[in-house]
Amino acid sequence: MTSPGQSGGGGGNSLRAYVYVDKMQPAWAAYVGRDDRDGPALEGMSQLYVEVAPATLVFSLANAALKNTENSSSMLVAERRYGTLELHSANPDAVRQAGTIMLAMIGSSSAPGIAPSLVTTRVVSNVTGAEAGLVNRMGVRDRLREGDAMLVVETEPAAYVALAANEVEKQTSLRMVLVRLHGATGRLILAGSEAEVEIGHRVALEALGEG
Repeated sequence: MTSPGQSGGGGGNSLRAYVYVDKMQPAWAAYVGRDDRDGPALEGMSQLYVEVAPATLVFSLANAALKNTENSSSMLVAERRYGTLELHSANPDAVRQAGTIMLAMIGSSSAPGIAPSLVTTRVVSNVTGAEAGLVNRMGVRDRLREGDAMLVVETEPAAYVALAANEVEKQTSLRMVLVRLHGATGRLILAGSEAEVEIGHRVALEALGEG
C-alpha cells in the first residue's frame, strides 16, 4: 500500500503516482515479468511504480535508480504527457532506496504523489459469449469466458491499477483479463464467479482509499 500525498515539483517536474507494492502475488508477478528478460519479477518481490511529468523525466530516473540500486525494471514508458517507470527487487530496502533517489531528483516531498482517484468501477454479471469475444479482442492476458462475472476498475493516475490488482489477488482467485498501467487513466478487468467479483470489488475500493 502507499500513502496518498501531494504532488511535488522541482524545475517543472511533477510526481503523479508513487505506488509501492509490498509483495507481488503470483499472477501479478507473472504479468509484470512477462517481457522481463534481465531480472524477472517473482512472487514475493517488492515493487515500485512512479508516474511523472514531463514524460521524458523517466529516462533520468531510470538511469539513476538502475545505476545506484539493485533493482530490475520491466516497464519504461514515455508517452505524450506522462512517463511511467517500474522497478522490482527481492530486497525491499533496494526498492525503497530507489524511491528515495528518484524523489530527490523530482523534488517531491516525502508524502509523494497524487492520491488515487477511482474514475469508474463496473460489475457485469453473467457475460455472454459475444461479450467475451469482444473483450478478448482487446489483447487480453487471460481470456474472459461465457458465464463469467466481470469487474472493471479505472483509476487516475494510471499506475494505481497495480495496487488494486495485487491487493485483489491476495483475497480472491479472480483471473486477470486486462491491465493498462499508463496513459491518462489505468484500467483493470478481472473475471471469475459473481461472489468473488463482489469481494474483489470491495478490496479494490479499499486499496484505492474508496472503501
